[in-house]
Amino acid sequence: MEPVVKMDSPICLIENTEEKGRPKLVVNQEAINILAKINQPVVVVSIVGLYRTGKSYLMNKLAGAQRGFALGSTVQSKTKGIWMWCVPHPIKLDQTLVLLDTEGLGDVEKGDNKNDIWLFSLAVLLSSALVYNSKGTIDQDALDKLKLVGEITELIKVKSKDNEDEEGEYSRYFPIFIWAVRDFILKLEIDGKLVSEDEYLENALKLKMPEKSLKNMEYNHPRNCLRMYFGKRKCFVFDLPTADKERLQALEEVSEGEINPNFLSQSQKFCDYVFQNSKVKRVKDAMIVTGPRLGELAKIYTEAITSSNFACMEDAVLSLSEKENKMAVQEAAQYYEDRMKEVVLPTETLDQFLDLSKKIKNDAEKIFLKRSFKDEDRHFLGEFLESIKNMKEVFSSANEEKSRERCKVLIEKYSTNFEKALDEGVYLIPGGHAKYKEDLKAILEAYKTESGKGVKAEEVLQEFLKSKQRIEALIIKEDNALTQREKEKEEEYSAKNLREMEKKLQELEESQKKQNMEMEKAGFQETIKQLMEKMSEERKFMNQKLEEAISEKSREVQLYGQQGLQKHANMYQEQIKDLQQERKKQNDPTWYDPIVNTLKRVASQVVPGIISVWGDVVKQSVNDYWMDYEEDDF
Repeated sequence: MEPVVKMDSPICLIENTEEKGRPKLVVNQEAINILAKINQPVVVVSIVGLYRTGKSYLMNKLAGAQRGFALGSTVQSKTKGIWMWCVPHPIKLDQTLVLLDTEGLGDVEKGDNKNDIWLFSLAVLLSSALVYNSKGTIDQDALDKLKLVGEITELIKVKSKDNEDEEGEYSRYFPIFIWAVRDFILKLEIDGKLVSEDEYLENALKLKMPEKSLKNMEYNHPRNCLRMYFGKRKCFVFDLPTADKERLQALEEVSEGEINPNFLSQSQKFCDYVFQNSKVKRVKDAMIVTGPRLGELAKIYTEAITSSNFACMEDAVLSLSEKENKMAVQEAAQYYEDRMKEVVLPTETLDQFLDLSKKIKNDAEKIFLKRSFKDEDRHFLGEFLESIKNMKEVFSSANEEKSRERCKVLIEKYSTNFEKALDEGVYLIPGGHAKYKEDLKAILEAYKTESGKGVKAEEVLQEFLKSKQRIEALIIKEDNALTQREKEKEEEYSAKNLREMEKKLQELEESQKKQNMEMEKAGFQETIKQLMEKMSEERKFMNQKLEEAISEKSREVQLYGQQGLQKHANMYQEQIKDLQQERKKQNDPTWYDPIVNTLKRVASQVVPGIISVWGDVVKQSVNDYWMDYEEDDF
């Protein structure tokens, strides 16, 4: 389990400053450094709303603290910019809860409404759940104050290119919308019938007819936008915390025993819902957001909004993916290098070396695939595999060199007296060749009993024997105890032994090449398996999101239909058709054809020659894994 970063108090994430008299938002590097240490997936809950409406109290409750975010007790806004508090998730141990408290909207001291839309847009872009905090009731005045929802598409774009259907796509990427109505004193009742908080919200979002009326169009606009952009909506109403004005102005100092029990119960119900239903923050294409990624997104979106006046989700993902993929290659390659450095060289056999390398490479690959995303042309996968291949060759050469060193030390150890005898001409006497062969045999037997010689044992031995070929010929020639015929036979036998050893060495080299190739094949099949598992999970998530979007839009079709607003119902019906078409395309078995071609290209670059003999295996492997996951998950 990843270590949890604990913050004792909030810190400003995005500072609200001025530059040459104009508003400017700046990301606080200290907050980014904190996020950089959070490797867990993050659940991001933001709260927005008019200033002095008690937003910070709810955020402190979510943090499990009585104080933290500044509550304030005057008409001045206390929170400036966006403040962040990272705490362990109360019920999901493998996640971190990131709470973002935004500066109050509509602050008269700012004198510039541009800040409001900037902060609201950033809260939407960074959140898993967006809490809108208001006072009183959900009426026209409350919705008029939420006019920012209607303006948000001016600052947030889904795709970099113009997209006619973009409005229908926002709900797929926007957070859960939770409306918290504070100081609610009315009965939850419509036409004499008790209703739930959610029904109260949906009733407030009904449209006025006829829509052609300018007044009704203005009335309907924020409602249409809220329903269009936030497919998943929830409502909570809260009683007054206390009727005592002094206590109300200093809630962080008031004990729970002095607070309205209904308000405490409502607050707990709100917190429980947020903890249970706020999902891990993701961006397009199912990428899970961790602390470092959230920090990058904060920088990318803040810079985009304040410099170009709009933020594009697609561009942000591309920018983030470029950095993340580079880091994925670096981190995974470093893991492989570090683990391989721990391997004791030389390994006894090539199989041993290849098995160790394969296991470490598989673990490194998991690291790469976990961090990598949107690597559509598999450029970074190829870069990772190329890096592993190069390092493997370096370690393989080191393994061979260590083996050579070990074998030479052993040869020298057992041949010291033998070499001395050669130098002194001990064998240049009648019967000397027999003695030469006896001593040489003793060296070979002792050498062969030694372990840890490694992959170059035969090669070093052959080099040693080959270096003695000329001296042996001289010893045979000078051995007068041998007849001419016996000398010829000994020379022939010696040459034959050398030829057989060369042949054996050649066969060994061919065998090792084959081993390497087979291991590369097995390794690439494992790459395909891991890649398909990752893509299967992503596709499963995307299918789930498509189903949710279809369900949410079907609800809108029904609601608009009940109100007799067929034009709106038809618009949502067209969006549903587009989503169904996307789902059909995503689940078409031919989806993996481009993957096959890409993997073939990557394989041919990283393992030259492999595709010429193994191209069909790539396609078959992808097809096999697709069929398996189709059965299991779809």
